[in-house]
Amino acid sequence: MERREFLGSGLTAAAMIGASQVNVASAHAKTGGGLESTGSPWPLRNSEAFEYQSSAVGDKMAVGVWSHPKSNPLRSDAKGPPLDVVYVLDGSFALAVAATICTLQSVDLINPGYKPVLLVGVDYPVDAENARTRDYTMKDSIPLSLSERMAQASKIVPGGADKFLEFLENELDPLIRAKYNTTNRPAGIVGDSFGGTFTFYAFLRQSMLFDRYWLGSPGIFTTSTDYVAQFEARLKEKLVHPTRMFLSMGSKEMSGGMDFYEDMGRSFNRIVSALHRNKSSDLTWASKIYDGETHTSVFMPAMNDAMIYLYGNHAP
Repeated sequence: MERREFLGSGLTAAAMIGASQVNVASAHAKTGGGLESTGSPWPLRNSEAFEYQSSAVGDKMAVGVWSHPKSNPLRSDAKGPPLDVVYVLDGSFALAVAATICTLQSVDLINPGYKPVLLVGVDYPVDAENARTRDYTMKDSIPLSLSERMAQASKIVPGGADKFLEFLENELDPLIRAKYNTTNRPAGIVGDSFGGTFTFYAFLRQSMLFDRYWLGSPGIFTTSTDYVAQFEARLKEKLVHPTRMFLSMGSKEMSGGMDFYEDMGRSFNRIVSALHRNKSSDLTWASKIYDGETHTSVFMPAMNDAMIYLYGNHAP
């Protein structure tokens, strides 16, 4: 479940510590073949990186902001229409993936019209402990067997999603909207694995901040608290915004022989069934199971489809 450990260091450097539009190269070291080192990592271009000490979470957060260069509000002389905000969880690697998707969609000649957005990646500073297990999960949402497995690798305690949501709503979002040229519309939020757990939670809480959600392979497990039942009860009520949602999972998560993934698969099926039973004019949604994909391999195709479904003008 801790994707950052094996997906991340290269994109982490690019997305979170690479200087975006400012050339911070120091002494250039010449290498063989005429290559000349810039002295800095390859950056995620058209981005900026920050750190923020959150009082809600009680920890330092890393934040990366990206927009398409043709509508780049990161420039001091930027002009043009304001952009919708999209929060990207596990931003140390997922921000670069989302930026790639948005860039490619913006030049699609077959399905044109993908509107620029402002992507805001959220993660943890380089070399800090990855606390997504704490920040993306609800209380009593992790089964004991999985909690014990996680405790062997980390002292992070699950169950802090309420505090992380407070950070996004009351600390980060006001700063983003004050600094950049954004619309006043609700934001989107995209997350996978425990990131999908948090997007599930944000919808469950009916946060005023969000109206578009990607629930990617959400880590919803069987515990003494039936969160799927709470989800279905929420669907019977009026939503705070007209909402769009994309849900995804790999088929080998659901039947690949790994007990906690298969538990997630059963919860996923219950979530989708609840959506079918509780149709609402306030909610537009789609779900997809990716044949042959695992918990890790499903991330790339599912995020691509999620961004198209949530912000494009055609079905993925």
